[in-house]
Amino acid sequence: MENLIQLTEKDYISKGLHRKCYHHPDDPNKCIKINYNDGAEEETNREIAYYKHLIKRKISWDVLAKYYGPVTTNFGPGHVFELIRDYDGKIATSLEKYLYDQQLTEQYYSALVISLKALKTALLEDRIITMTIKSKNILFQHLSSEKNRLIIIDNIGNSTFIPIANYVGFFANAKIERTWQRFLSSLIKENQHNSLITKLIDEVNH
Repeated sequence: MENLIQLTEKDYISKGLHRKCYHHPDDPNKCIKINYNDGAEEETNREIAYYKHLIKRKISWDVLAKYYGPVTTNFGPGHVFELIRDYDGKIATSLEKYLYDQQLTEQYYSALVISLKALKTALLEDRIITMTIKSKNILFQHLSSEKNRLIIIDNIGNSTFIPIANYVGFFANAKIERTWQRFLSSLIKENQHNSLITKLIDEVNH
């Protein structure tokens, strides 16, 4: 079959609840996500529809991994996304790890505060709706030794039956604000062992 992308287990990166993620064999800055269970298709279709909506709206993609379209692989149909790498070429690490490890939180404290504030601003400016925001679905990318940003790589879109928030700014902002506050609460809850977490979240909120 023409244009069939051949993947091997060596290309495997990680897996989420519904999809496995592989290195794109022809492009080091892209990855391919492939469904691996029954609940996956609906979830993927909803997310892809929302990505297409954002592409039409010409958002900035400052805080969201780019989507490049569908492909056929020997492991089944897949979707190509931007693979987020640090400036040294390594795949960026999740925010979850930076907040779980108190030493890392301390080392990058002010960068994490700035990046979290910038993430919220960008979500509001580009009206990006997420299902839930989870620290494991956000990568803390080092663009240089001084510059960092947070990038959401999963769980975007709107599960509401008639997604009015996709189109009306007021509803989008209200939904993003609610989701954001739940996200900050979850960070405190998940990282209670980290004595810096409450202070960090307070600073993000002010």
